[in-house]
Amino acid sequence: MIHRNNESPLISTHLRSPNVREFLYSILFLLLVAGYFVCTHLLFVSWASSELQTEFARSFGSTLPKFCIYIYIYIYIYIYIYI
Repeated sequence: MIHRNNESPLISTHLRSPNVREFLYSILFLLLVAGYFVCTHLLFVSWASSELQTEFARSFGSTLPKFCIYIYIYIYIYIYIYI
């Protein structure tokens, strides 16, 4: 089987068809857009998690001393009454 310009059909390194180039450019564009959306989503998630962490620290910081006081009371009761 003789091909155009005596070339092997397995060696097609050149993009001769403009449709193939347009297809590759569209894939590149879609990858860039997807990367942009992934980066903005990661930034938003990072911002939201830091906000939640500060809110959790505020709310948990006010309840921690009460919790520790109750633990000390229960330990005191257990040690001095039951032992």
